[in-house]
Amino acid sequence: MHINFNQVLSYLSGSGNKKSAFVKSVFFLIMIWMLSFFQGFSSAYAADVARSDYMIGAGDLVRITVYSSPDLTTEARVTAAGTITFPLLGEIKIGDLSPAMAEKKLVEGLEQGGFIKQAQVNLVVLQFQSQFISVLGDVYKPGRFPLDRPSNLSDVLALAGGPTPNGSDIVTIVRTKEGKTTKQDYDLRELLTKGNADNNPKVIGDDIVYVNAREVSVLGQVNRPGKYSVVGGVRSVLDFLSQAGGISSGGADKIIVITNRNGKTVKHEIDVDQLYRSADTKSNFELASGDSIYVPRTPVFYIYGEVQRPGAFRLERNMTLAQALSTGGGLTGRGTERGVKIKRMDVSGKLTTISANPSDFLQVDDVVYIGESLF
Repeated sequence: MHINFNQVLSYLSGSGNKKSAFVKSVFFLIMIWMLSFFQGFSSAYAADVARSDYMIGAGDLVRITVYSSPDLTTEARVTAAGTITFPLLGEIKIGDLSPAMAEKKLVEGLEQGGFIKQAQVNLVVLQFQSQFISVLGDVYKPGRFPLDRPSNLSDVLALAGGPTPNGSDIVTIVRTKEGKTTKQDYDLRELLTKGNADNNPKVIGDDIVYVNAREVSVLGQVNRPGKYSVVGGVRSVLDFLSQAGGISSGGADKIIVITNRNGKTVKHEIDVDQLYRSADTKSNFELASGDSIYVPRTPVFYIYGEVQRPGAFRLERNMTLAQALSTGGGLTGRGTERGVKIKRMDVSGKLTTISANPSDFLQVDDVVYIGESLF
């Protein structure tokens, strides 16, 4: 049977009302399971993982072979005291040793006991029963799991049931090694869509795998303010505005996006109207954990005096005084366009009064006064 993964991923990325969160989660879990299944676990891979810096512990299952002595091949479970029973040598302690160190100890025992000259011993850890890994965050079965075989990130996510509908594509691995703790983010969508193995690393005992959720805040004048996950194809500025129901009637066209990258916070001002008109993809960049969008209130101007509808009104782009008068319903029978005054805040924060002509452009928070005709 041929499975088109791109079609499946396209389905998962959809936002139609008929696609239930449950079905999406099941599909995502199946894909993680299939990825783990097809990768397999070879003995050579197990040996490579076990030899890096792993220390044998109680409950581990090891296989020991001696070159040219097949009768000495042994599979043994390490006891709580860290020992195994090996032919010719009896009980020998290998707990708290790396596989390479345990091999050396067995070689010394066989040679010093006069059993084998120039012994060649190979030890492979088949099950890492002494190692545990924690899977936390937005997964169906968070908890602590035994790492009983060489495993990748996708393997342990499958053990935890996979991410929930609120879980993000971004997964963090927290690792403590030699007293130093590090954090590294991995992108599951990059793994599933592009097969990028860099986003499916090996995991080791005591790692903490954390599935992030609801990372990007969308605040201000939107229809559904809140926090939204980087999941299901929701990545860019416009994606998140859409998730939040779009800009409300009281929202401005220019929005503020705050990004956090490598400990540096950057403020971006984006003109959404221009973005839609020009399809400028540079302004529609991808967001990540900790980023936020703020939609301020629409800019306004105020008009009072001899107009039909005094009050506050939305300031449109390049709005002239004549257009502002029209927005206010026009002049009353006693109003005049001569001597119109505008109260405006200057750069120093001081309120000044200026005379204006019908063709002059208004600015944010201008206060327009229409006087009464003397004749």
